[in-house]
Amino acid sequence: MDFSEYKGIYVIGALVDGRIQKVTGELTGEARQLADALKETVNVVLIGEKLSDSADSLIPLGADHVYVLTHRLLSHYDGKAYQQVLARFLKEKKPDTVIFAATPFGRDLAPRTAAELVCGVTADVTELSADQEKRLVIWSRPAMDGNIMADIVSPLYRPQVGTVRPGIFKYPEADDSRRGTVEEVPVSLSSDDLGTILKSIIRGEKDENPVETAKIIVAGGRGFHNREEWERVHELADLLGAAVGCSRPVSELGWEPHSRQIGQTGKGVSPRVYIALGISGAMQHMCAVNADIVIAVNKDAKAPIMEMADYAVVADLKEFMPLLIEKIKEWKAEKQA
Repeated sequence: MDFSEYKGIYVIGALVDGRIQKVTGELTGEARQLADALKETVNVVLIGEKLSDSADSLIPLGADHVYVLTHRLLSHYDGKAYQQVLARFLKEKKPDTVIFAATPFGRDLAPRTAAELVCGVTADVTELSADQEKRLVIWSRPAMDGNIMADIVSPLYRPQVGTVRPGIFKYPEADDSRRGTVEEVPVSLSSDDLGTILKSIIRGEKDENPVETAKIIVAGGRGFHNREEWERVHELADLLGAAVGCSRPVSELGWEPHSRQIGQTGKGVSPRVYIALGISGAMQHMCAVNADIVIAVNKDAKAPIMEMADYAVVADLKEFMPLLIEKIKEWKAEKQA
């Protein structure tokens, strides 16, 4: 099929109260690498009532063009209205590839938009690469309960569409020498275009140190046997100024909220240091970890995490954790003396 009229990689930006969310920068940087491989442009689309941040802040991160679609009826996410606005815009632009953040809104908007554009969606992607010869984006994600990585391509339809986990990719370094354009796109909407009527917003509790933005994460898994042992994770995290993360079994036990669960069914993270305590290193967990340094502690020397780690310690957590915490306390006391 001839797809020569479909051009450009489009990132659908994530906004909250007019602020550009971190994942938008992550996806812009990753789209830049794909675009360089495929010789395409990077275009970021921002949709909302108003934009509080500067749209041109995305250009140093890799964007060639930023399109701003604002209207008073887009103050809060409404699937029907956002679908109408975005699908109309994309039909006009004919993009080759469209990347959504796998946020609650992105997961709703991507299939809505794809249905109108008559194409598919690859959901919850954890890796992106390009087939330069066939000019295809390769969307990779865990499959078969996390036991394999599936590479998915869309050779027969355009645009190629997928949702990508926040926190999976590193935030790009800004290149202030880059040049690009920002364009305000007129939006036509009426109240009849809304699918819901918003009456009020009930704010949830805010995590003071969320895993998705933390530079250091102390995460624990099946190696902890009770709540008393688990409290050592919080004690260590406090000493290091780190966020607490966990694998799925810990969340299911109720020791930590789902917001701190890392993995295929949790959140993606990209810290500088990831300390994995009693975590086996199964694909469904590690596919969501993109750390500069991984430190693993596990009593099983053959656990997969031990091969993935930059530093691996074979030890029983019940004995190791008190010793580690005591040594860090001693070190901090000496430093302050």
